[in-house]
Amino acid sequence: MLARLAVCMARHRRRVFAVWLIGLTAGLLGLPHLLGSLQAPPIEVSGSESQRVGQILAEGLPTLGREQMIVVLRSEGRRTTDPAFRAAIDAGKSALAREDGVSGVLLLPVAGDPDRVLPLGSALEPLRPLMRDEHSAYLLVGVSGDDRQRQERSPVLQDVLDRTVREASGGEVHAYLVGVSVYGEAIQKVEIADLMRIELVAVPLAILVLWWGLRRPVAAVVPVVIAGAGVVATTGMFSMLTGVFTVDGMLLVGVSALGLGIGIDYALFVMNRYREELAAGAEPEDAVATAAATTGRTVLYSGLILVLAALSLFMVRWHVFAQTGIGALAVVSITLLASVTLLPAVLISLTRWLEWRPRWARATRADVASSGRLARWAEHLMRHPWPYAVAVTAGLLLAAIPTTDLAMGINLERRALASTPYLTGFAVAEGELVGATGPVAVLLVRPADTPEPDSAALQAALRADPDVTAVAVLDNGEDLTGMVVLARHPIDSPAVLPLVERIRTEIIPANSPPGVTPMVGGPGAHVADIVAESSRKLWWVVGCVLAMMCAALMVILRSVLLPLKAIAMSLLATGAAYGLTVLVFQRANDSGVIWPQVPLIMFVLLFGLSTDYELFLVRRIQEEYLRTGDNRRSVVIGLQSTARPISLAAAILAVGYGSLLVSRIVGLQEFGFAIATALIIDATLIRLVLVPALMQIMGRWNWWFPRLPWVTRDRPSADRDSTRQPQIEQLSRT
Repeated sequence: MLARLAVCMARHRRRVFAVWLIGLTAGLLGLPHLLGSLQAPPIEVSGSESQRVGQILAEGLPTLGREQMIVVLRSEGRRTTDPAFRAAIDAGKSALAREDGVSGVLLLPVAGDPDRVLPLGSALEPLRPLMRDEHSAYLLVGVSGDDRQRQERSPVLQDVLDRTVREASGGEVHAYLVGVSVYGEAIQKVEIADLMRIELVAVPLAILVLWWGLRRPVAAVVPVVIAGAGVVATTGMFSMLTGVFTVDGMLLVGVSALGLGIGIDYALFVMNRYREELAAGAEPEDAVATAAATTGRTVLYSGLILVLAALSLFMVRWHVFAQTGIGALAVVSITLLASVTLLPAVLISLTRWLEWRPRWARATRADVASSGRLARWAEHLMRHPWPYAVAVTAGLLLAAIPTTDLAMGINLERRALASTPYLTGFAVAEGELVGATGPVAVLLVRPADTPEPDSAALQAALRADPDVTAVAVLDNGEDLTGMVVLARHPIDSPAVLPLVERIRTEIIPANSPPGVTPMVGGPGAHVADIVAESSRKLWWVVGCVLAMMCAALMVILRSVLLPLKAIAMSLLATGAAYGLTVLVFQRANDSGVIWPQVPLIMFVLLFGLSTDYELFLVRRIQEEYLRTGDNRRSVVIGLQSTARPISLAAAILAVGYGSLLVSRIVGLQEFGFAIATALIIDATLIRLVLVPALMQIMGRWNWWFPRLPWVTRDRPSADRDSTRQPQIEQLSRT
């Protein structure tokens, strides 16, 4: 089927080019709309207690809205009691209250101005001892609407504040808006700018790596064109779905890196097989048919396995994982479509140019020597498999040891946001009202029209906690009492997580008044729920991916031991990458944590990508084994014929993900480092040493599969033809 499809695409290549050109043009035209519609994903777990608290709080205390933002009013030369500062406070408060989506504006206690009348009477007085800086004042702003609306309103509110406060104070007081939506809007700008930087690094480096590996300019450009088509088509699809699907900058960066990597890999493997068939004397149409039926089938299997792995992300109830799963499904599917439709048309059209190269780039003695060294290495490895297998396994296990210290948490990316108004205001608030940037909300829900419960014991217990600085209490007079708990640490501190856990499991059960339903929410609880959900689902995702991989590989390879070996190899590479990531990032950065989504998404992608290389190597070995029935010779030929393209493909993927290191976002740096490291380990120690050594050790047991009446088994051919070996050696030298 794939062979017929490839021949059809080759024969009707003008129509194929026209269809893809129309689609890519539409994708490019939709890019500005997509970049203008980016939205940070909600920082909450779907269906969690903290999410329900946000909904109840917005309904029971509407003044606080769906999200509570803080306005930081700051002046270096004026005190809060100066007329200009007072005028700035009043003007900013009035201007915000008139804006759409603002449900309420409350003035917090002002340092040096105890006579100023506060809203809600004495409810906010517990915060007064924290106010020590007479050059700063704070407004609490309740904002309504959904996540997108709040994020879209944040720059509007900031502009209103800038204009109003500057006019009222003569430019001596500055206003900064701080909140989750403001953070999301600020981080999106950084991610968009980083996306451009990453692409400017990744694409030229990928072309250089291809040029270095192939020594042919046209052949080096073809995989980049196919990968670029897949990425542009994917972003074009996203631009049409922005109304129903949340797209953020980090997703675009991840999709671009994944699409560029697998697109180049898939096209490179198929093109290599096409060139090999041409070198064997096949006609172009026959060569493209054979490449599609063999390597193209392996590419299809690899893509389907990556899709299966991505499906496991939907088990986690944080929007980031569903968003990543959809992005991976989309870019892999579209890249596969480009590989089976556009690539055959391009290969046929450029057949006479694929082998062309400048005179100064002709094959050198070093190229021939490299091929000979690879053959000698394969033979040497077949004679001494045990020492190499033990040494590599021990080394990878040693690299994985730091994984035991893995700690998940959030990082507010202060360095990336250093020059933004958001971080300026955040730093002021963090210095005086540390917990106000990420408070914990404790709700006591009671039946309607019942008196306010006696929560004095609960308040005292909360205030007595060593990690709490203040507790403010609000009651709506009907059915809800809310306590705003300010922590002693910033929201991205690891100490916030045990505080939320203590409130839920110790303080509330021991001190909650009777007749109420206690609930814990707020930004601090959102972070705790995200970390808990990610930690809890990690092993579910791992088990799901392992089961799906094992089943899929058994079906594809018709073997029992090879899928188990493949899983063990992927676990070794992934574990080593985890350990090195913890060593480099967690122990070296300021927060001492890894973003919650990094370990899970990293595991899924690494398993999918490493399985690609397993399939390309083992399927080629299997092809030779079915031709000759000689396991040792099959391993040698398979290693010799795939080592260079696998190493080249891994180098390209490593370049794609390694380019994320130029980002200012620590989370992207962690992704880039981890995946690039794992791919390098996989393509060298795993594919060049461990897999061939183990396949030599297992011998014919590699291909054992139980006799099942409904399973058709491939058996070695009686033909022991070895005429293809010189062609393989010739292609690997050129």
